[in-house]
Amino acid sequence: MADKNKPKLVKYEDNEWEFVFPPSIESEEVEENFFFGIEQLGKNDLVAETILKSLIYKNPFHLDAYAHLSIAFKNQEKTFESFLTAEKAYNLGKSLLPKKFDIKKDKLPWGYWDNRPFLRVCHTLGLEYQHRKEYQKAIDIYYEILQYNSDDNQGIRYLLLECLFLLKDYKKAEEFINKYPDDWSIDFLYGKLIIEILKDNKDVKTLLDEAIECNEFLPKEIIKTKHKAPSAGKFDEFGVVSGSVQEAFMYWNRNKKLYKNKKIIDFFKVNFKNS
Repeated sequence: MADKNKPKLVKYEDNEWEFVFPPSIESEEVEENFFFGIEQLGKNDLVAETILKSLIYKNPFHLDAYAHLSIAFKNQEKTFESFLTAEKAYNLGKSLLPKKFDIKKDKLPWGYWDNRPFLRVCHTLGLEYQHRKEYQKAIDIYYEILQYNSDDNQGIRYLLLECLFLLKDYKKAEEFINKYPDDWSIDFLYGKLIIEILKDNKDVKTLLDEAIECNEFLPKEIIKTKHKAPSAGKFDEFGVVSGSVQEAFMYWNRNKKLYKNKKIIDFFKVNFKNS
């Protein structure tokens, strides 16, 4: 394969790097086909698969095509193909990093547009591991992404926290949450509270109040015996509205194994009405 068709990385100030893709990948025709392909995801995934495979055949380093091909396979319940595609894309992307790239100090900021395909590829593989219940492998990938892009434009820290809870590694979950003292999301505020509940800490009123201020509907969701998705509701520019009943259900559903813990359920049965 000619070097001219292989992406390269360039280094800027402050240890920031950026992928540079060749014209063969960034041509208008290729981009049009790519965006048409991803528009088919969820509507006609077989068409998406065909288009993305064709792009990869002609452009073997089209990382974004790999990432979305994995999604097309997963949507068709071709789970083996989905995993292999994500794994191949990740390894391909890693092979492009120069030897002098030091993950301990060098960065691949999301703000550089052409870094996004590789970061998406990493994200895709992390999700594959998570769906396969290989939670430690998912955690390792998620930590790696956060090293590349500490601004976390992809919301990787929430997936990482989910995996730590699934492994019941509450000590590491607590340490991880404490790295983000300014994160006021439902994941982190309720995560802090849950850890203290599991530690049998009775002095949690402040944490409970902060969590309920973030989302008042989650306690009711936790103590239900039957769970049903609410109506679609309203969405803002970031997706589900923060503090909504829809957010509460989606968060509970992502973490339902954690919230089946009897100690957690009993806590909210006792404290919810008095909060």
